[in-house]
Amino acid sequence: MSPTLSPAPLGGVDAEARHRAVLRNPALAGPILLATDGTSQSGAAVVAARLLAEQLDVPFEVVTVLEPDPAYGVALGGTPLYLPDVDEARRARRISEVLGYVTRFAGGAAPPPMHVRFGAIAEETADVALARSATMVVMGSAPHQRVNRVIAGERAVHVLRASPVPVLSVPPGFSALPRNILVGVDFAPASVHAAQVALLLLANGGTLTLLHMLSPLLGDAPIRDATGRDPADAVQTLLERVRTELGPYVPDGVTVETRMRTGDDADGIVQCATAMGADLVVVGTHGPRLLERVFLGSVASSVVRSAAQTVLAVPPPSSGDALELWLRITGTATSAEPRDWTVALNDFTRRNVGRGATIEVDDPEIGAQMLGRGALVGVTYDPHDRRVEIMVGDAHRARRHLMHSIPKVESIAMTTDEYTATEALELRHGRGHTLVLIKR
Repeated sequence: MSPTLSPAPLGGVDAEARHRAVLRNPALAGPILLATDGTSQSGAAVVAARLLAEQLDVPFEVVTVLEPDPAYGVALGGTPLYLPDVDEARRARRISEVLGYVTRFAGGAAPPPMHVRFGAIAEETADVALARSATMVVMGSAPHQRVNRVIAGERAVHVLRASPVPVLSVPPGFSALPRNILVGVDFAPASVHAAQVALLLLANGGTLTLLHMLSPLLGDAPIRDATGRDPADAVQTLLERVRTELGPYVPDGVTVETRMRTGDDADGIVQCATAMGADLVVVGTHGPRLLERVFLGSVASSVVRSAAQTVLAVPPPSSGDALELWLRITGTATSAEPRDWTVALNDFTRRNVGRGATIEVDDPEIGAQMLGRGALVGVTYDPHDRRVEIMVGDAHRARRHLMHSIPKVESIAMTTDEYTATEALELRHGRGHTLVLIKR
């Protein structure tokens, strides 16, 4: 399939502002955190961290981690020994090395605050990033040197697995903020959030390209989705929704484009980035949960390891925000995780309170039946027994309402249909399910 290109400039409203968007980008948080041991021969990571901090007007800070040194003793159980005098000497030497390294490439700026930790690099870096509410962690890489690329790439992947914030892997030669950014988009919340974070790095007047890799099984096959549309048409619709989602945060003068290519995700993203001369490749991850820590995506880790460009890997947003993104981009959001339900149901109430609602239940033992209708008052979740309570009121009688309580809920799903202007909340329980239908 030939690539599809849809350029569309999305700009802010303040033409005199420097790199300013319509709304503050929610991905902007605390400092830019440079992770380094001070031994690199390239100052690219320092330059990148400094430029980002200046552009975003946030502090520039440094974290360096001293790993336990097996050379001076390992207990019989395999636990490294902590020797205060030795480690204090190592700490002083590391501080001197890191300060010297950062100062050489900091453009004359005052030395940034430094966080010195002792332990495993990935976990300690992630702890500092979380404690400081960092906007992102910046690390150096060496993509043109095979051995160093593997080592640096693995370090970045390890930090990425543990990190609660985006990780930027910077190769030698980085000297300016990117003007041409490629974001791999699969429409999951992590990839949409990744595109949002990418906007923070884009230089004035730059271009952000949203790329979706279409499976080779669908690329040229005469397959249609449930509505009879060509998959490429459906993908283009979703890409446009992502553009719309990003719209309020796009800086003045920035262009957002969309592309589709047929091929494997990781290789296709890297090849497309090279072909279009991208300065930065951006991918989303599935976050530092158990399975992802073991099998960290194939796509994110492969791109971090193999791309010659600077790579930004972004974890997903919070579970509540993730469900909202699923709903806005794809029209459907499903969760079997009770920890997500309070926020999701509160958001459902906020969107629809006062609108006409119909409650229906479908249970094999009693059949399908309508329980009631009225103006939605609220939907709440009680985690004690996984009970969801739905309240609708009578618009003409303020004190009259119907409360429906559903115990032992197993999953929730929200669906929107733009053609019928309807939103549905489905609650699955036992062998049946309950629907709350909202007519907008």
